[in-house]
Amino acid sequence: MSAQAFGDNHTVQKLDVVQRYLQTYATALKYQPFELLYIDACAGSGSSVPKAAFREEKEFRQTELEGLVSPVADTDELIVGSAVRALGVNPPFARYLFNDTKKSNVDSLRHTVEEQFPDLVDRVEFTRMDANEMLRGICSKYNWSATRAVVFLDPFGLQIDYETLQTLALTEAVDVWYLVPVFAMYRQISGSGEINPDGGPRVDAALGTDHWRNVAVVEEEELGSLFDQPQLKPKRAVDVAWFEAVAKERIGAAFGGRILQETMPLGRNGIQEFSLMFAWANPREKAKLAAKLAKAVLA
Repeated sequence: MSAQAFGDNHTVQKLDVVQRYLQTYATALKYQPFELLYIDACAGSGSSVPKAAFREEKEFRQTELEGLVSPVADTDELIVGSAVRALGVNPPFARYLFNDTKKSNVDSLRHTVEEQFPDLVDRVEFTRMDANEMLRGICSKYNWSATRAVVFLDPFGLQIDYETLQTLALTEAVDVWYLVPVFAMYRQISGSGEINPDGGPRVDAALGTDHWRNVAVVEEEELGSLFDQPQLKPKRAVDVAWFEAVAKERIGAAFGGRILQETMPLGRNGIQEFSLMFAWANPREKAKLAAKLAKAVLA
């Protein structure tokens, strides 16, 4: 298994929540007449290593810079990823749909499945696609009256389009855990009120609107000398918590209000980088059980 070098305690927290939900979900629907899918649109390599686990000796860093060695991590701190955790759920899902854009990640995950879960190999499908394309294809492929699914969205940046969330909601059959990159949204605005010309449109696509721009940046009067006329100067007027609230409202709109109010803020060094949110597509009364299960695992 080739481990990716990222993550920390917040990574373990989100994975623990999703794993607990998958186990509860699979158990609750064990005797229901549905084909159960687990869909991981940004599955990664199957494991990661916390950055803090890497050796930091001065001489090591120097040799690494010179290209003489590769980073060495404490393998006791290996973080098992979402895809591998899902494969360990019992009873198993009928199908596992794993996707990642990197060939090395897909190859590593495929090797892990073959080595550690040989009895599930026939149930696993691997793709190397844009996550939005993969998810939309799945939504059009399956008969959702006979299928139920849990979707985990853990994008690297602002990859997930709002239109994809709307498409998932139209199935009326999927539960979605979405690690929303709220800090990535926030950082597209400089303190002086300039919106990143590349990142700003990605926020538009992720939220499905550009209305956030009208609130996130304001103009204030800046006084010069005694005889100067006041000048209007733009500045950033929102924080990460504001983007979390907007993202939750927008996801809720996509899912017809079916979003859990409780969220899990996650990050490092006292900075909130993400917000783990849960939404469900099924509008039927019985489907509210999903919200109860999600709330329980978040507690």
